[in-house]
Amino acid sequence: LAPEAIESSAALEKADLPLSKITSESLYDLLVGDVALSRSQFDTALIKYAHQARVTEDKEVIQLALRIAEHLKDQAIRLEMTLLWLDIAPDNPEAHRVALDTFMGSSNVLEALNHGSWLYQHRDDLDAFIFVSTAPLESPQLFALIMDRLTTLSLSEDKTATIKFIQALFYQKHSQTIKAEIKVREFLVHKRQDQRGLLLLAQLLHQQEKKNEAIEVLEEALKHDPSANKLRLQYARFLAVESVEEAIVQFNLLQASDPQDQEVNFLLGLLRLSQNKLDLAIPLFQQASSTPSLRANAQYHLGTIAERQKRIVDAINHYTQVRFGRNYIAAASRVSMLIAAHRNIDEARQYLQRLRFRQPQQAVSLFQVESNLLISIEQPAQALQILSVGLDTFPNDPELLYARSMVAEKQNNFALAESDLRALLALDENNATILNALGYTMALHTDRQQEAYDLIIRAHTLSPDSPSIIDSLGWVLFKLGRSQEALSYLNQAYSMVPDPEIAAHLGEVYWVLGENNRAMEIWSKTLEQRPNHSVVVKTMVRLGASAAVP
Repeated sequence: LAPEAIESSAALEKADLPLSKITSESLYDLLVGDVALSRSQFDTALIKYAHQARVTEDKEVIQLALRIAEHLKDQAIRLEMTLLWLDIAPDNPEAHRVALDTFMGSSNVLEALNHGSWLYQHRDDLDAFIFVSTAPLESPQLFALIMDRLTTLSLSEDKTATIKFIQALFYQKHSQTIKAEIKVREFLVHKRQDQRGLLLLAQLLHQQEKKNEAIEVLEEALKHDPSANKLRLQYARFLAVESVEEAIVQFNLLQASDPQDQEVNFLLGLLRLSQNKLDLAIPLFQQASSTPSLRANAQYHLGTIAERQKRIVDAINHYTQVRFGRNYIAAASRVSMLIAAHRNIDEARQYLQRLRFRQPQQAVSLFQVESNLLISIEQPAQALQILSVGLDTFPNDPELLYARSMVAEKQNNFALAESDLRALLALDENNATILNALGYTMALHTDRQQEAYDLIIRAHTLSPDSPSIIDSLGWVLFKLGRSQEALSYLNQAYSMVPDPEIAAHLGEVYWVLGENNRAMEIWSKTLEQRPNHSVVVKTMVRLGASAAVP
């Protein structure tokens, strides 16, 4: 924060102090504070301004001390200045807004509630009241205190119903959707057409998988008020899950109401993309790109469209405009793949290296992107090398350790894979995914089957419903010669996720037990869905079963 961003007293020109109250000591302190502020010596400035805020009780000095305390994250002085301001101006709405922020920042929800409700009562600021409901409540006891406190708030008769709405928000935030639904319905008895209440009710019903009821609530509300665009937008979102065509009708109504609503244009573009109507999706994403918050995602989808249409240069241009957000890494990956395919691998790697320099906070993920690129062109040794470079830069990074262990395993470098996985276990000894990965890798590459079993059974105890862990447990039992036990686990895993690797394991156990027809049935079904899947095919060839495939 630059010193000019904090308004100084400018030698008392902005301080509303009667001359009779200005002492030489105050004048000196304020001047010292000004000089300190101009030199970014915020600690000194805060000491001087806070002291003079106490002495003079002047609003301007208090506000300046507050801003410096916020910048320095000095919660004690921030709280002191907040209370001082409230003391000298108990009816000042700005003082109550500062108090609301201060108490929310210090997780004092009960006090925050007082100021949020004050702003609602005296300034009709419902957003301030709602803001309190966003606070995390760390214990059931505090949650109960908040719910009790809500019932005792001093609000005028026309505003008391809103308490039930706030209670519903608290219940929703803490995953008590049934209680939240009861409260919002009580609120709607008094405020039947309140859009916030209707929207919350629809969301709560949808969260409880009562999708038809949620849609009916919004349909009925829109009959009463067809111009309620917030309700129509939620209605369109819900319909998109059930019927894309019906959702598009609603999005078209929203677009006709406000052609410049870029969120609507973006969502409509997604629906057109899902229909493969690319020529309709393109202008919608182009329009949405004019809004900074939507630009990255819109450009990403324009990139995917251009790539599908074989417009490679356009695709790269769109992807490179994705400079942040959830699609950043995916866009970087696509650009590197396209450059590698249509230019050369060295240029693709240089592109990723430049990104790591420009976006160091994304470097770990970009190392993985480069590794995946190298694996895709069958250069696993170089993939291993780049992950090692990443680990030199970010020692013991969990993502890079795990990625390198997987690449090492594929290269039959079990020693490195084990070393990396054990390094991960040193960081988190009860990580079921890592325990399973180490145990399964050990079962595949060594004769240490009992040790592998011990690792996998620990993983299974920690995560008993994981299909991949259940599969690993079945496989290691098979390796230990306990085929009947293995069959039970492998059938369980296959029923949960009919994954080709699980199918390969299950089929092999049946084959070894002499149930060749059952094995062939499982493998054939898998190959119908995933033709030539390498794990299944290799298993069948190894067992001499491939000739039986029709």
